[in-house]
Amino acid sequence: QRIPKLINVAKGSVTQVKAKTYTGKSIGQTPKVVVNKYRLLLNKDYKITYKNNKSVGTATMIITGIGRYGGQIKKTFVINPKGTALVSLTPASRKITVKWKKQAVQTTGYQIQYSTNKDFKGTTTKSISITKNTIVKKTLSNLKSKKKYYVRIRTYTKADGSKYYSAWSAAKTVTTK
Repeated sequence: QRIPKLINVAKGSVTQVKAKTYTGKSIGQTPKVVVNKYRLLLNKDYKITYKNNKSVGTATMIITGIGRYGGQIKKTFVINPKGTALVSLTPASRKITVKWKKQAVQTTGYQIQYSTNKDFKGTTTKSISITKNTIVKKTLSNLKSKKKYYVRIRTYTKADGSKYYSAWSAAKTVTTK
């Protein structure tokens, strides 16, 4: 009796692996695994194990062939921090006071972006970083008077020697005095 040769999953392709947002729980993926033009089925043709898939940073997924498939493929994906939202924008003379919701879990700090352009493009767009996750208020100064500004915020986390950012919050507008 001849033993059939195992088909190596490492010769295949893995797609539909996306960045995810931190949830506090283990995070998985639903990849598309294709070998020799055949789409493989999870728990029939391959299984998935994970490493570092609970915290913000880079997670690893190991796809191991089962049944008539052998070998392994390793794929990484990013887990970004949970975002935050702007609470209020208070205008003053050539200033804006920005307040936001605290997001302390798996968050190192915040990045505020403000601009006179609603698309946050061009030379009027500026960014500042707040390096403590306990701060929830910042005054932006040296602005133009009687000008409309667009403001948004996102969180960031330092992990694995890199910075990982959440998605931007919805932008809010305010006109300086």
